[in-house]
Amino acid sequence: MSKSTHAPNAIASAIGVTVNTSVTSVFDGAYQQAKLHGTSRSLVSAMMALIPGLGASDDALTDDIKTELKKGYAVRWAEENPTRYFIAVDGNWVECKTEEEMMGHKKAQKFLLDVHTAFALHQQAFGALKNEEPQKHAIIKDVRDRFNKYASNRMGDLKRDAKRLYNERNGIQRERTGSALFMAWLMAPEKGGLAVIRQRCVNAVAKKDETADTAKIDKAIAAFKAALK
Repeated sequence: MSKSTHAPNAIASAIGVTVNTSVTSVFDGAYQQAKLHGTSRSLVSAMMALIPGLGASDDALTDDIKTELKKGYAVRWAEENPTRYFIAVDGNWVECKTEEEMMGHKKAQKFLLDVHTAFALHQQAFGALKNEEPQKHAIIKDVRDRFNKYASNRMGDLKRDAKRLYNERNGIQRERTGSALFMAWLMAPEKGGLAVIRQRCVNAVAKKDETADTAKIDKAIAAFKAALK
């Protein structure tokens, strides 16, 4: 993954972000929490100004925007997940504790792994690595999978917070789900609660789960529906 050309703390500096993680009391913690909340709102507001439609449209995060977001998330990920160092020993990749330890093995094959090097391989080359070096592929895949989940969660946070702020600014009240809507969800034929339970049972049976029994589930669901009438 290539690094962004933008300064990582450009927006943070613009809104004066300072986060104190040293909490001396419940009172101090409450103050820091409230301060962070205000900072977060300011940051989301700044992002809404940079990303057209953010908060108003579910499609605001275009592919180009997602790419830029991932570059920013990668910088933070790298701060929390430092570079790892590996050497080849008897055909296996062994992790070293430090770069110095890795470099001490002068004749050993080496590789460094961080979020940027994990995504340096194009998809085709990364796929080929699974057959060529399965252990190395698995090590890199773990980083790629964990970062993709991290980035997806952060994008979800951004969209949710922007939506909330947009609704506040425009006086849009969140609709509360009543019991009638709950029952509609529960009884929906495909994605309803009962349908999901039965499908999970079917999947479990297919996986040879001895605790799963579709006949019993069908009887239980029928009894449940009868009790609701």
